[in-house]
This record gives sequence, C-alpha cells and structure tokens, in this order.
Amino acid sequence: MTARTLSFRRLLDAWDGEVVSPPSIERVITELELSGAEAMVERFALATRADLGDVSRSLAASDLTPEGILYLAKRLGWTLRALTAWDPQQDPSGLRIEAALASVAAWNVDGGFWEATHSRLQGCRLTIAALEIVLRRRAPQAQVLDDAPVWEREHLHSMQEAERSRDWAELGERARAFQELPRPDLGAQQATLALSLLDWPRLVRLADQSEGWLHSHLLMAPLPLADALRLATASKNGYARFAALERVAYREVRELLPQEEMALRDLLIVLAKDVNDWPRWLAVCNQYPLRHPHMQAALGRSLARSNAPALRAYIESISLSASDSDTRANVTYCLSVFRGRAGAARRRTLWRTAFERWKAWDFAKNEGSNLAALAQSALDYGVVGWLVEGEPQGSLADFDRIFVSDLRALDMRWHASITSAISDFCRLVSRYHVLAHATRRSEDDADWLPGPSVDLPASPTVAFLQRKYRWNERQNSGSR
Repeated sequence: MTARTLSFRRLLDAWDGEVVSPPSIERVITELELSGAEAMVERFALATRADLGDVSRSLAASDLTPEGILYLAKRLGWTLRALTAWDPQQDPSGLRIEAALASVAAWNVDGGFWEATHSRLQGCRLTIAALEIVLRRRAPQAQVLDDAPVWEREHLHSMQEAERSRDWAELGERARAFQELPRPDLGAQQATLALSLLDWPRLVRLADQSEGWLHSHLLMAPLPLADALRLATASKNGYARFAALERVAYREVRELLPQEEMALRDLLIVLAKDVNDWPRWLAVCNQYPLRHPHMQAALGRSLARSNAPALRAYIESISLSASDSDTRANVTYCLSVFRGRAGAARRRTLWRTAFERWKAWDFAKNEGSNLAALAQSALDYGVVGWLVEGEPQGSLADFDRIFVSDLRALDMRWHASITSAISDFCRLVSRYHVLAHATRRSEDDADWLPGPSVDLPASPTVAFLQRKYRWNERQNSGSR
C-alpha cells in the first residue's frame, strides 16, 4: 500500500458524511444541462483546476490541523458520493459521472485514490457500468489538414491500410513516425484506472471490442505498463495486443521492472501460439534486437515455453549482419536466458535452427557483401549450442582438415577481384573460428560465445598466405 493510499484512507476515516461541493464544477454541470455538452471535457478540466487545484498539495502536507483534515475529507466526500450515488435516471446525460471523474483526476495525481476507495465502490454496479459508457464515448478520429503535405497523406493512408489488414509489421513501421501519440482526456483516464481495479473482465471486454490501434492505445494508455501488457494478454483483439507490444518495444525503452518483464513474457507466450501471426509480431519487436535490449530477457523466457514453429520463426526473424556486434550481444543475452530455462528438446530445436540458418547465410555470402576482417554473427551462441548439445561434436583435427581443403579450393578458384578473394578468405576464417571454438566448450560452460582472439590452423600463418590475402599480424594475434 502506497503512502498516498494511506492518506486517502485516513481522510475517509475522518469523513463525517457531510460534503463540500466544488462550485465551479457544479456551475458547469448546470450550464451544460441547459446548453448541451459541447466542449464538456475542456470545461470540466478548467473547473476542476479552479476548485481542486490545491488538493494534491494538501494531501502531501504534514501540518494539517484536525479542522483542516475534516474540511479536506468533506471535499473528497463530494467526489466519492458523486460516484457511489450515481443514478442514470437522475443523470441521463451522464454529466455528473463525467464531473466526478474529472474531480478524481485532481485527487489522483499521484495515485492511490481507486485503491483507497475500492471497497466502497465495489458494489456500485450502476457506477461501474457508467465507467464503461464513458469509455465507449471516446473514439479517436484521424484528420488530415487541408494543407498537409502529400507524403503525410500517403503515410496515413498506408498506415490505415496496414491497420485494416492487420499487417502488424507494416503497421509497426508506420506507427514509428508518430513520436507522440494522443492521450485520453482526464475522465477517460480515470475510467480506465477504475475498471482495472473494480471490474477487470469488463475492461477486457472493452479491449476485445476496440476497433483499431489508436482506439486500443487510448483505452490502455492510462495503465501502468505491466497492467497494459496483462490486458493485452487477456484480450483476443490484435489491435490491443499491437498497442501493448508497440508501447513496450518503442515507447518505453528502458530497463523493465520484474513485474513488467513477467507480464511481457506472458504476452509473448500467447502471441507465439499463433503460427500465422507470430512472425509478424516478431517483425515488430525482434527484426533488429539492438532496438529492444530491454525485451531480451522476457523474450528468452517466452521462448523457453514455446513450440518448435515459434522457435524457428524467432531465428528467422533476426536481421543478420556480419559487423553488428551489438545485435550479437542482445541475441546472446536472450539465448542465454532461454538456455537456463528451456528443456533439452527445445534447446536442441532452437540451436539446430540457428546452426542451419548460420550455414545458409554464410556471413552474407549471397547478399553481395565483402568481408575485410574476421566477421561475427548474431547467431554464434546458438551455433555453438548446436555443436555442444546437438550433433556429435567434431574434433579440432577434423575442422583443420576441412579448412585446409576449403583453402586449397579457394586458392584454385578464379576471383573477380582482390577484394573478392580477401572476402572469401575472411569468410572461411570466420566460419572456422566459431567451429573450432565450439570444440573447447561443454554443456557445463557458462559462456559459449567466442571471444576476440582468432582461432586459426597452421596454414594461414604462412607468410605467403598472409600477404596474398592481406591477413595482417593484428588480425592473426590470437591464432594458435
């Protein structure tokens, strides 16, 4: 229980049942009943600041007199009574529930209000139903200004097309153009927070019925990240799941709290069960692991409980590069977490998939890339894992013979340029480096990743070959 929750409970204990009405809010209610609800949200926000702008400071004060505490409790009592006594027959326009939520926003700046009043509101079925109505009234609408550039119109159109077709990968790319997303108004924020404590199944139902990404975002934005992830996990709506995943992947890039990491793990486990959509979700959050270092532990935990197709899709989702050591570090962390939690069968499945993709990729051989030095792969950890826990491990002498044979073939091959020849030699050395390193690893070793020293058989240390392929002493400093 937080200190602010305790403050609210002390006020409620001191409350004698009388209330002090907020004059500006009451006046706005009367005016809106006569003139219509135009600009309702803005007018309630202004009235709330006028009437209750001081309450957050008063709650934090340590020098309140008993009279001051009672007066503050009576002001809080108006808000609580407006919620508990709400009756749709007395308030068919819903203005009073909107006013009550606007006033809650002033009290709940630092949290604790709904936790403190939970027991008093739990049985108020009409009020809880009204909270749902408040949220259903809010629907985002994207508008393009008449003088908007053509590219903005095209971007919005493409985003809407991706949203309609549930192309999560494309939607994720388009969504990144919006650095700032709209925020729900004060009343909607409090309605979401209230339902998360008072009627979670009702909030899940609202998430299930969201009609788009931004609609889901507005519903979930008030929630702490862990609760937003929990809501996405409970919901079957792809838009809600996208809103939560996009939020953690791109808008809250930070070290996750333990409860956030576990909530993300649970969401990823659910997403991985959908064979068709899982690759699209991975395109949102794992194509470039460098962008999502904070997600790697949760991803590793989820993979430890996923099936073979999901494991293969994970490996295929990673964009490989021969020079991106930061991506390698992030994937290695994910796989090390996976290794510590997965059973032997799952580990072998993932290691084998990593090894097969590594062999086929062969350091970007078919991508027109040329190497000039020893190259690394984001999949090195998984490759070593397969050689240690999967197929029977070859001996170092076997790898030496293969290297010598491949080097002889390289020497006899016609190369388009010296750059091409050097690249093929570096590719050969890079491949051997990982294989040779694996012969010195075992299942009991904590670290499987090859280090910076270069493993080479005897032949490349010959001066002629070094000059021919420009393999200098610095590159060769770690050879045996």
